[in-house]
Amino acid sequence: MLTWTRRPTWTRRPIAMTAACAVTAAVAGCTVPSAGRTGISVTADGQPLGAVLMCHDHIDGVTLHPDDDDPNTREQTGRWKRDEAVTGFTTWPLAMAAGGAVGGWTVETPLGRLDPKQTYRMYGWTTDSSWAAASVSFTTADLAALTPGQVRYEVGDTVVTSSIEDFREKGCDDR
Repeated sequence: MLTWTRRPTWTRRPIAMTAACAVTAAVAGCTVPSAGRTGISVTADGQPLGAVLMCHDHIDGVTLHPDDDDPNTREQTGRWKRDEAVTGFTTWPLAMAAGGAVGGWTVETPLGRLDPKQTYRMYGWTTDSSWAAASVSFTTADLAALTPGQVRYEVGDTVVTSSIEDFREKGCDDR
């Protein structure tokens, strides 16, 4: 025979508080865990070049959008998908024609015109939202300040500009 023992109020409240916090976190939504970094670079002729460094796991694509838009209604400025999951390091030209493909990257939304007054954010994603590559923000002035072989990326709130080689070798060390 089962008997129910009522817990004293002082033991029920912490349990209820913990459960309420867990439900609140689930309803509010969680961010996708970061498994790498997204960076921005430029080609020899000054065109934007995406860079991704995965520290573990993978991503399936990258999206670029205006940084100050409402996340529920934001329009994409560019979107690229990789034929095979991205692990390790990769780069690709952002300015590809619609339906174009380079190095396993396919354009889903061709790069739109970048407004000099706008800040943009680019990040990596997975189709099942299991992992992400931490985002990088930039303006057209930030792009103009880069030289070929340099990459801009973010570590927390810090913007880092380094050589692509240093990004590949040390980008995961800054986690």
